[in-house]
Amino acid sequence: MTPKKQDAAVFWVNTRESEVHFIDAILSAYDGMANVRRDYRVRNGKVYFKVYISPGMKDEFLFLTKRLRQSGTIIGDVLEEQANEDAKAA
Repeated sequence: MTPKKQDAAVFWVNTRESEVHFIDAILSAYDGMANVRRDYRVRNGKVYFKVYISPGMKDEFLFLTKRLRQSGTIIGDVLEEQANEDAKAA
């Protein structure tokens, strides 16, 4: 039996547009971890940018966002998009 291909996880990261470039540069240094998009949406007055996370890299991504916050990078909520497009806090 062939293993089922996993799709990338989609996260929405609350941050400023000026921080997106820095976050993208950091995530790009981790080969194959994530793809930061300039796609965004506004919810309750907060701007969220779309990030695709490679299969199996979710825990590393969440750890890295925590470390970025600790270093002063402006990151608010990190929400995982669900299949029905509801997002839950991570």
